[in-house]
Amino acid sequence: MAFLPGSSLAQDPATSPAPTPTAASNPTPTPLEPDYADMLTRALDEGFEGFQKNEPATPEEFRDYLHLLGQIVEMKTSKEKQAKRTQAFLSQTAEAEAAIANFKPPVINADSGLDAFDSARLDLWQALNWLAALEKIAESRTEQNRISFEELKKAQSELQVLQSTGTPATPQLAWQRKLQDLRVAVAYAEHQARTDSSFLHADMKLQKARIKMANKYLDHLKGYVVFPTGLLNAKREQAQKDEAESAQTAKDLENQVKSLPSSGTFRRYPELSSLLMQGLENQIQISEYRRIGLLIRSQIWQARHDIWNTSDPKSFEKTARAVNDRMQDVQTWHPLIANLNAKTQERRRAAQALLDDPNQKAPDTIRPLVEKYFTQEDAALSKWETEFDHLVQLLTLANADLTERRGQLNMGQKLNVAAASLGGEIGTLWNTEIFHLNDSVFINGEVIQRPSPVTLGMMLTALLILILGGLISAASSRWIRARLSARFSLDANTGAIIQKFSNAFLLVCISLVALAVVKIPLTIFALLGGAAAIAVGFGSQQLVNNLISGIILLFERPIRIGDIIDVGAYAGTVTSIGTRCSQLRRADGVEILIPNSIILQGTVVNWTLTDSHVRQEILVGISYTSPVEKALEIIAQIAKSHPDVLKNSDTNVFFHDFGADSIVLRLLYWVDKQVIGTANRVPSELRLSIYNALSAAGISLAFPQRDIHLATATPISVQVLPPAAH
Repeated sequence: MAFLPGSSLAQDPATSPAPTPTAASNPTPTPLEPDYADMLTRALDEGFEGFQKNEPATPEEFRDYLHLLGQIVEMKTSKEKQAKRTQAFLSQTAEAEAAIANFKPPVINADSGLDAFDSARLDLWQALNWLAALEKIAESRTEQNRISFEELKKAQSELQVLQSTGTPATPQLAWQRKLQDLRVAVAYAEHQARTDSSFLHADMKLQKARIKMANKYLDHLKGYVVFPTGLLNAKREQAQKDEAESAQTAKDLENQVKSLPSSGTFRRYPELSSLLMQGLENQIQISEYRRIGLLIRSQIWQARHDIWNTSDPKSFEKTARAVNDRMQDVQTWHPLIANLNAKTQERRRAAQALLDDPNQKAPDTIRPLVEKYFTQEDAALSKWETEFDHLVQLLTLANADLTERRGQLNMGQKLNVAAASLGGEIGTLWNTEIFHLNDSVFINGEVIQRPSPVTLGMMLTALLILILGGLISAASSRWIRARLSARFSLDANTGAIIQKFSNAFLLVCISLVALAVVKIPLTIFALLGGAAAIAVGFGSQQLVNNLISGIILLFERPIRIGDIIDVGAYAGTVTSIGTRCSQLRRADGVEILIPNSIILQGTVVNWTLTDSHVRQEILVGISYTSPVEKALEIIAQIAKSHPDVLKNSDTNVFFHDFGADSIVLRLLYWVDKQVIGTANRVPSELRLSIYNALSAAGISLAFPQRDIHLATATPISVQVLPPAAH
């Protein structure tokens, strides 16, 4: 029913899902539905200029008018097709229900029973999946009905506003009312289409009938179906025949590849020849995929035969893993099919453009040959796609066989399964997927995204390998350092460099081994690299600074292990140069950790950079009455005789200064800082020896003296005070 001008506002969809138009007082609606298809045809034939002679429409309004007419014509055409399909569904449902009522068990034998059983199961699963999809569509219809109802109400309200003014005073107002009337008709037709659920319900009824029929077949076949070895052999023979046919096809294609460049027909059209050559290469690639698919098909038939003819639970689990692995392999082909289809169509369009190009001057006789090549490629791709669908169905049937056979185990077998289930549960927990990664694999030049699951077992295995590998790496790096140091007499700093970098190299190798063992692809680090760079840039600046500083210290060697250095307020011996910080041991045994960046960027006093020899001094003060030359001789002799004073370095004693209280003598001598005690013990022993020697020679050591001078220019007043009173 068409929605006519002058209708009242729509009612609530709960009470009136498809509102019936009612006549308004003015104008009186025509009882006949307009022929919208004829209106659209006339408007298109007239064009805008011809249409404007009858209606005062703007170009935008004319386009809107054509669009509205096109919408309503399309919806009416769709409604007619839907009505025919609804009737077809009802007829098919009646036939199915009659077949269910008059069900006759099919006659089967050992060779045909399994195929009939598989066909019934596939029909059942297809009907169940389609019914579930229809139910989801039915659930979404409520919201769609509400939206279309609101649009209808809005269009009716705008129409009533135009009708409230009575008879249009101008042609422009009449045209606006006519255009709004058409908008209401479109909204009403759309609302009717959304509220009409007869097509949906008919389809759902048909699927339910198909489900009943499939269940009847399955109930009858379950007790009679077997999988004999003869059937397995027949399936294998068929797969071998198909494989031989695929190999012959590949050989024919290779011959075509060899003959195409030398063909006189395409020699003058190299671009066209290149497109056809790519198509032939794709067909060879498809033949290889078909060969692999046929091999997998034979394996799955063997697995199904094992499932049907064994009751060993362990065998079930082994077969289940094999089926699951084959399913993962086949899933990678699905995007490849779409990719090859897209490339074929792209090359077909490119070839058509070359044939239509007037500069190419391709003769008409070449067009059928080009079309023949593309038709051959389409047929090969279509055949592979069909075989791929059949292979997926076969894998689904194998999984269903596993599930069903597990449920048929008797009590004894179930007890055996329960006894062995502990290992299975551990295995299940071990194989629990924590997350999955998308791994890019190359298959015949095509990049295919394959999901790579990361399980708990993989993570624990990797962690164990890293822990054990870290311990082995640390021990191995220490052994390498010891062996090389003993063999080549390496210093401690070079040994530390060898140890650290051998340890780092071994850790990298162990990490790669751990990733390879657990099958975690290295491509995931391409994504993690950006995040790691940001983390390093913002959150780990100081850590990386210290790490790089440590590497520079190890190679540039401004300080080495065993050097005596002063860094800021700290002084001591370098005992370790790490990747983050260096370890300093003070004379009192306190260990100090100093970040490498501070050592590299600050001022460092290295007492033993070029050698360990340092000069020390002792100041000696003697009285002004003492013999200076004799004192200098005694002090020099004592310094030179000390065992820790270096004999090959200059030892000198100088008359240093006229002090306020004494004559200052300065002793300069050299010691080896690597010798323990040179900082405090040697100066102490020298001072003690100098003191004893000078005392024995009668040379007195000066001490501070002060002269007090009293001012006597005026008499000093002396006064005796009486004792203080108590």
